[in-house]
Amino acid sequence: MEGKEEFYKKVEEALKSKGYDYYDGDRDIPGKGRQHSNKPDYIAVKGNKVYIGEIKSPAEGPKSGSWRQIQNSDTKEFAAVRMDVAKRERAGILLPEIGGHEIIIRGQIADYVRKIGINFDLAASVSRNAKIMMAYSMPESEERNVAKALENCKKKVYEKINNGNGSVTYLFC
Repeated sequence: MEGKEEFYKKVEEALKSKGYDYYDGDRDIPGKGRQHSNKPDYIAVKGNKVYIGEIKSPAEGPKSGSWRQIQNSDTKEFAAVRMDVAKRERAGILLPEIGGHEIIIRGQIADYVRKIGINFDLAASVSRNAKIMMAYSMPESEERNVAKALENCKKKVYEKINNGNGSVTYLFC
């Protein structure tokens, strides 16, 4: 199975190949405050849009129980998403392979957007008038599950990047 580092490089290459400026969460986005490590995997910028992005590598499957456990760093909104998804899964309304992605889309990425200026700042080169959007990158094998999760979350997809390298990125709001 492909490692996290190699997969992250594929996501970066795919976004750059489509003209996005790419800021790596570890390398390029300094954290701040008590929760300084609670920041996105990347920020992609193109035109007047800033995409706050999360990457899930092949080793990070959507059925993981840890995705459904409330963490100390969770905001009340993120914790509520985790509980809602777990409840719907237990009731048989939602498949775990889709529910896990809903947790990332409605919970984790949305939480990062709320934490701009608190846990991290946007790069100085990013326009203050930029529209804040979201991005989610995952292995091609999860594409269908993520598409269904985005539909369930009523998110509008602006672009899907699939350049054949094994990663897929959805850019949405």
